[in-house]
Amino acid sequence: MNTESHLNSIKNILFAFLFVLVMYLLKELSGILVPLALAILIALMFQPLVGFLQKFKAPKWLIFPTVTIITLLIVFAIYSILNEAVQSIIENQDFLIEKLNMRIKNVVVWINTNFGTAISTADKKINLEYLVNEYGIPATLPGLANFLSSLSGSFVMFFLYYVVLLIGLADYDLYIAHVKGDTDSTLIENMSRIQSSILSYLMIKTLISLFTGILVYVTCLFFDLNFAFFFGFIAFLLNFIPSIGSILATIPPVLMAFIQFDTFQPVIFLLVILSSIQMVMGNLVEPIITGDRLKLNTLTVIFGLVFWGYIWGIAGMIISIPLLVLLKLIFEHFPDTQIFARIMGSPE
Repeated sequence: MNTESHLNSIKNILFAFLFVLVMYLLKELSGILVPLALAILIALMFQPLVGFLQKFKAPKWLIFPTVTIITLLIVFAIYSILNEAVQSIIENQDFLIEKLNMRIKNVVVWINTNFGTAISTADKKINLEYLVNEYGIPATLPGLANFLSSLSGSFVMFFLYYVVLLIGLADYDLYIAHVKGDTDSTLIENMSRIQSSILSYLMIKTLISLFTGILVYVTCLFFDLNFAFFFGFIAFLLNFIPSIGSILATIPPVLMAFIQFDTFQPVIFLLVILSSIQMVMGNLVEPIITGDRLKLNTLTVIFGLVFWGYIWGIAGMIISIPLLVLLKLIFEHFPDTQIFARIMGSPE
């Protein structure tokens, strides 16, 4: 018994060291692993297109270059428009801060007039440098610009990963059968079900997020709000984050409306419409389409955001929830790991 207890203690210590080592490697190798994670997700998303072309007996030398070119065109278009919007906001940040200070002053004057208070407007000014230095509030837009620059710097690595994965995922069953020597192996069946579940999740979530982003973009255009595409794209990305993502996606356009418009009516209307879009898409449309199987509990979501945000920064926060859902789907297909899928999921 003592020997068994001693072996268990050694095993626990080794697991602890292994966990620390994995954490260290994930953080230190982020420059390699972030492009790999993005390549995996995007390669999975484009597998239906590969399968569609294969049904028409198109040759491989035509299928994969075609899908790769389509992917690159989409990535370049999104990157160019988003980068231009971010750079434009950064260039005009002083003007935007000045307008925000003016709006805050007007609000304070309105409060003093209507409620008989005597709030001073002298100290009600936004100082971006002071906020960053004194309170540790990150310079979000420069940080986002740096993130976009890092993406362009890692593009070659992402491209190589993507091409290899796009080709490899299309014939993974043949490779497994070759290694196992069994075309009817249980592993192939499990992998096929996992891939089907992952593809279903990615396609449904991407389409819902895309539709949400388009609705936000059209709404911002209707109100003639500056940087409408940027806000729509932010809504598209943040929609991958359950619960808090919809709240975070509503803040930037409403804040811009507060700065841009001279009256409160358009700001309130914009807030109501954007909140309604997020509630309808998040609480009605998505649950009907996806059901409860893909739900993550709040603790898992928070842990995923904190963990992957610490390890991989902004990129980690963006892809954290898709990675966790994919991990949950994989756990569900093996009896020994189904307990972890239930821990990550929601009982509702």
